[in-house]
Amino acid sequence: EAIDAVGIGFGGPVDAARGIVTRSHQVPGWDEFPLADWARQTLGMSRIVIHNDADTAGLGECRFGAGVGLSPVLYITVGSGIGGGLIIDGQIYRGAGAGALEIGHLWVIDRSTSDLDVVKLEDIASGWAIGATARRYAESHRTGGRDDWLVLKLAGGDPSRIDAALVAEAARQGDREAHFLMSKAVYAMARGLNQAVTLVAPRRIILGGGVSRSGEDLWLDPIRAQLDILVFPPFRGTFDLVPTALGDEVIVHGALALARDAAEADAREPMR
Repeated sequence: EAIDAVGIGFGGPVDAARGIVTRSHQVPGWDEFPLADWARQTLGMSRIVIHNDADTAGLGECRFGAGVGLSPVLYITVGSGIGGGLIIDGQIYRGAGAGALEIGHLWVIDRSTSDLDVVKLEDIASGWAIGATARRYAESHRTGGRDDWLVLKLAGGDPSRIDAALVAEAARQGDREAHFLMSKAVYAMARGLNQAVTLVAPRRIILGGGVSRSGEDLWLDPIRAQLDILVFPPFRGTFDLVPTALGDEVIVHGALALARDAAEADAREPMR
């Protein structure tokens, strides 16, 4: 069958109305890049819709996954960075046009520092941040003549191979330092989510991304417990927190929803 429309979920801030990538963290040189026009020329198609990847993923969950029939739904992806999307009545909330719910850029307290530094959420709780902190720990261990840290062993003795997945695995195996690193991320994540709950009062929060694969016991349950303590009392019990139902295919599902909406909108327009 002929393709009527194409949806794109891009990893970074976009101006959906203009079809432009406003800031590219993934593709060098794509700041202010006209992605929709490029796709139209490359694919030879007129119906191209782009959105931020987290927005797109949230739409996918609300149409096909864990958010079906619920509103508002807050989707958060925790991977190399942290992004968010808010879906209201089955549609992406766009704010003033440059995107909304960029939760990774909320400021939170880093309780692991003596001065209780205030940093961005994704500088503590993202997969990149967890891995980077663990690599610094590993180098410190090696400098001190200790090569017995479990995370370093799991990395084959090479600090450059350490990532959040190895930290989570070491924490599951009982390593105290690895568990501390995960707990620090949980603490920060819960505080970021609490701010989002206070502002938008979602019916459901869906967590996706690589770090969320750390599991219920190491990631989701501790975040739930922290949220229950932090949340504004009138909001307690009004929402739940669940993992993505669509896994790694969540953005694909969202992009398909974007494309279908665009095709159906065009079909409803009167003939001219």
